[in-house]
Amino acid sequence: NGLWIGDVPEALKELSWTEKMIISRVKHNLCIVKVHVSGMSKMKANVVSHSLPMPKIYRALPPPRDELDQVLAFLYIGPNVPTLKEFKRTPMLVCRNKVAHALEWLKLNHSSYTDIDISYENLNDYPEDEPPVIINYTQSMESNKDPESTAVNDTDEEDGTEKGYCPFIVHGLTGSNLEQLGHSRPHEITARAVEYFKSGGKVLGIGQA
Repeated sequence: NGLWIGDVPEALKELSWTEKMIISRVKHNLCIVKVHVSGMSKMKANVVSHSLPMPKIYRALPPPRDELDQVLAFLYIGPNVPTLKEFKRTPMLVCRNKVAHALEWLKLNHSSYTDIDISYENLNDYPEDEPPVIINYTQSMESNKDPESTAVNDTDEEDGTEKGYCPFIVHGLTGSNLEQLGHSRPHEITARAVEYFKSGGKVLGIGQA
C-alpha cells in the first residue's frame, strides 16, 4: 500500500519516545505524558498531544534542555515518589550515546538534517537517570483504571503491568479553550493540561489502526 519505508537503520532502532522527540527537527505538538501507578503497583502511560499554533524548527539538535519544557510535560501519579526503577519503565529516559549516534546518522543520510548542528553541549545537559523535564508528582493510592474506557467484560481491578516496560498510548487533545489559549500563550497549554489531569479530568482517545 505504499507505506513500507524499508528496514530501520541500527542507529534509529529502539529509541525511546522521548529520544525520538528530541532528535525531531520540527516540533508540531505540545505533549503531556501521564504515568499512573496504581496502589497495586501496576503501571500504564498515556501521551496527550495538542498541536502548536506555530511549529518549532530547530537548527541545532538536541534542543537546550530548558526549552524542552515548552513542548513536553511529565505527570506521575502513584503511591510513592518515582525513582530510577520506575523511570526505567516509562518512555521518558534519554541515553546520550543513542541520541548522538542517531543524529550523526541522520546528518549523513537524511536530506533534512544535512545542515543541522549537533550540539553535544546541549546533549551533555540531558540526565540519564531521570526525565529531562520537570516531574509533576501527585500522590495517589487509587486505581489507574478509567471506567469510561473499560469494556463490560474487563474484570481486572487495575490496568497496566507490574514489571517491564509499561503500556504506552498516544492520544490527541483539542477544545475551544485550548485552541484560543494556544494562539497567544502556547506554553500555558501544557500547564492547563497538567492541572486538568491532576483534578481528575478525562479525555477521549480515538484509536487508529
